[in-house]
Amino acid sequence: MAEVRSLIRRMSVENSLWGAPRIHGELLKLGSEVAQSTVAKYMAKRQPGSGQTWKTFLHNHVTGIGAMDFLVVPTINFGCCLSWSSCGTNGDA
Repeated sequence: MAEVRSLIRRMSVENSLWGAPRIHGELLKLGSEVAQSTVAKYMAKRQPGSGQTWKTFLHNHVTGIGAMDFLVVPTINFGCCLSWSSCGTNGDA
């Protein structure tokens, strides 16, 4: 069991984007009959702040970001006018 624990820890450190389900599946392919809850228990704990921040994500994807919204604009005689608004970026950050 110590070998499986060290393998789980090593896999979680070397593949930081893998969660317990993925590591569990890989262990099943290797022939280790281990429960997914056991894999989650022995995975290496991630350091807080080690992932990508929103600022980094927005900087990396600025060329593909756009927004749209549907607005309800009240009219003078208390009716409703539906409006559509959209904006995009030109990639200059």
